[in-house]
Amino acid sequence: MPVAGWLAQVLFLGGLADAALSDLRRFRIPNRDPLLLLAAFVIAALARPPAGAALVAHLAAGLVVFAAGAALFRLGVWGGGDVKLLAGVAVWCGFGGLACVLAVMALAGGLLALAVLLAGRLRGRATGGGHLPYGLAIAAGAVAWWWEALAPALAP
Repeated sequence: MPVAGWLAQVLFLGGLADAALSDLRRFRIPNRDPLLLLAAFVIAALARPPAGAALVAHLAAGLVVFAAGAALFRLGVWGGGDVKLLAGVAVWCGFGGLACVLAVMALAGGLLALAVLLAGRLRGRATGGGHLPYGLAIAAGAVAWWWEALAPALAP
């Protein structure tokens, strides 16, 4: 794998880690993280150009996820940072990897919700004002996909 491919994956994982930690600390995902995922995708695409149709499909996956997420944001179900982060992940995984990302994300999100509820009960009150740092669940889904799809290419 070219050095640019390695760099792209490090930036991808770093953006996910920053988003998850920021969401955990402040219930906020900075705009720099989805932008970092997109920049890393561009680097990866330049390092190993996908076929034209594959590139369009990856970008379309990001747009579809962004549109669906915007609807959830409008309904007050999801935060804007979550929408942008998942759209950035969708550009990387495309439609083919989206099922893996969403399945692990849903499982991690459910476990996260249970942990927040349990922590609130142990403290005798609600925690987080009804908010979940869902960037953690999105990152978990993205890393699960990455581990399956891209990490093997890093092996010598």
